[in-house]
Amino acid sequence: MSNEKTQSIRQDYLNGITYKAISLKYQIDVRTAKRYVQLNLPLSDLEHRPFSSVLDPYKKQIDLWLSVKKTYASTVYDWLVSQGCNCGYTIVNKYVQKKIREYEEAGFYSQEDKKVRHVQLNKSIFDKSKEEKNYVNSRKG
Repeated sequence: MSNEKTQSIRQDYLNGITYKAISLKYQIDVRTAKRYVQLNLPLSDLEHRPFSSVLDPYKKQIDLWLSVKKTYASTVYDWLVSQGCNCGYTIVNKYVQKKIREYEEAGFYSQEDKKVRHVQLNKSIFDKSKEEKNYVNSRKG
């Protein structure tokens, strides 16, 4: 964004527009809008992060998983954690949603493709539910 837009963001705030309305108008985060207004910094200084993402080493692997089949972000997160990635779910969710949108726009997925959820079921959960059912049935009789 240019310096003109920075000034217009600040002017909008001075005119009484809320940070949320500013963020929607300029398509930036609410916290970013607040920083632009309060710190009086040019947008170019705030747009670029000085550090890389936690997901950078895993992005190729995530892209590979998503290229095979549309997958839930929670499943991708579980796979990453099992591989030793120390990241939060939110960052994984945002990246997966962005990639799925890109693949859909490119026509990579067919309309019938549904997201895949790989869940490892714990057998003891089923055993416990059977025990509970037996207990309930024995109380009825």
